[in-house]
Amino acid sequence: MWSEADLLKEKAKMNKAIDDAPPIPRNIHITAELLDPKSSFSDVLSDAENHSNDDLVTTKIVHFQRHGQGYHNLLGDVLRDVGIRPDIFSSDPAVNPWVRPEIVDSPLTDLGKRQCEGQRAVASTLNPELVVVSPLLRAIQTAKLSFADYCATSTDEMNIPWIAHEGCREEIGWLVCNKRRKLSEIKAEFPDLQFDIEMTEEDTMWDPSNFESESHKGDRIYTFLVDFLAERPEQNIAVVCHSAWLSHMCNEVLDCNGNENLTSWFDVSEIRSMKLTFSKKAPNNESS
Repeated sequence: MWSEADLLKEKAKMNKAIDDAPPIPRNIHITAELLDPKSSFSDVLSDAENHSNDDLVTTKIVHFQRHGQGYHNLLGDVLRDVGIRPDIFSSDPAVNPWVRPEIVDSPLTDLGKRQCEGQRAVASTLNPELVVVSPLLRAIQTAKLSFADYCATSTDEMNIPWIAHEGCREEIGWLVCNKRRKLSEIKAEFPDLQFDIEMTEEDTMWDPSNFESESHKGDRIYTFLVDFLAERPEQNIAVVCHSAWLSHMCNEVLDCNGNENLTSWFDVSEIRSMKLTFSKKAPNNESS
């Protein structure tokens, strides 16, 4: 959906912000290490536990996946095919199809569904103890197709918790494709999903006139990782979400030690397995 030029333009226009509050203190440092999907994840966790570190809070294996092609992605591709450069800041649907009311909570295309089905073989080997999804439709559909072997409709032995959480939804505001449906509609379509207790019936997080600020987005991602994922009892977790969210996480929230295999843009339906290490910061460290 986004081009590098779009992202640079977005950075320059962050005066359009939902929340200009100062960033929250980040007292936990999160480092990321890229893992081979064929790794023995239990060995990775055991190795982390065997290294004594007074500052260590917890270590998790997290399999992050970007959703497959959505109809909003397709609309952008169609414009580019006819020589029109989409402008995500315009209110004109002729150059910004993502503000069209018909594209609210954009679902997957048929191609997007096939992309996600193609990841099932990889996902089936990851053995997550928990699947966390953005409540936006394209992310839920992606998870249901890629992690089908762990759905409640599968064998009883494979049943694990599935939780929809707003902390990992895409950038909030302005673009209608990123506005979620009513909670009751999502529950009716996906009755096996659990939902974060703070989710409201209407999408009160989405602002029709402003983008989410960089600081607000970073705080939301950090809070999701530290206050939700790190606090979960499960150690091997799948998170299915969105491209801009993942890019911001890897480039602004996590310490990826300059690894471009982590900080690069996620392809559609791509899964990256990471070891996340949460550790306490020294009291004199400034918030990042």
